[in-house]
Amino acid sequence: MFAPVKPRSVSDEIVEQMISAISSGRLPTGSKLPPERALSHAFGVGRQALREAIQKLQGMGLLEVRKPQGTFVRALTTEALHHSLTRILRGDVGSFLRFLDIRKWMEAMTAFEAAERATDEDIRRIEATLPELESAAARRDREALDNADMAFHMAVVAATHNALMVHLVDTFGNLMWSSHGLRLAVLRAQNLEAIYQEHAAIAAAIRRRAPDGARDAMLHHIEAIRARVERMFGPGPDGEATGASVRARSDAGEAGGETRWVAVSGASG
Repeated sequence: MFAPVKPRSVSDEIVEQMISAISSGRLPTGSKLPPERALSHAFGVGRQALREAIQKLQGMGLLEVRKPQGTFVRALTTEALHHSLTRILRGDVGSFLRFLDIRKWMEAMTAFEAAERATDEDIRRIEATLPELESAAARRDREALDNADMAFHMAVVAATHNALMVHLVDTFGNLMWSSHGLRLAVLRAQNLEAIYQEHAAIAAAIRRRAPDGARDAMLHHIEAIRARVERMFGPGPDGEATGASVRARSDAGEAGGETRWVAVSGASG
């Protein structure tokens, strides 16, 4: 069921394989995971890395630890997923970055599976979103780019022909942008031309039927988003990490160096 992981980011590698097993039905809802020792042996990792992965999967609402019975695959309802993730994503940049650490593996897997399973029509739908992405980037229209970005990612996940994965990506997207203020703050940090090029690279790998290339291009895209957000948003005015507030630059500040602080927690749209 599992394969030994390569020495990259061990707990994240485990998370990726577990999500794949759950979404494909190899680990069905309600099933009990093997004992920790057996799982560690199957993955070829130490128990600490395995425990970290289990904690991440619990946070995603995919696993439930019942003491002393063991760890079980949860029934993935919208309500359960929303309840679990709203404890993590609280409408601020700090939690957005933590959310990306989880989402990147889900998106990477969708790109991998899309490259394996996409029909010619699926590929046409994915590529049909690129002109609007390119046009929005050229116009510096962040709202239009945001809409085209969402269309692109949903076209990619649709190409997996995995209904559960479509549900997950759609639900995660709705949660990620539940704060309008956060959405605008994150979009402001992005290099729009780079965003377009990253999407084009993902689409090209899917067209080539290159699963590893599609996965790596998606990982690069999401990690680049994270890096750009971190470069723009420093510590909050109270000295805490970006979780409490974000540093946003006004149009005048972009030219003159003035910085203003804008709290986005609780903002809605």
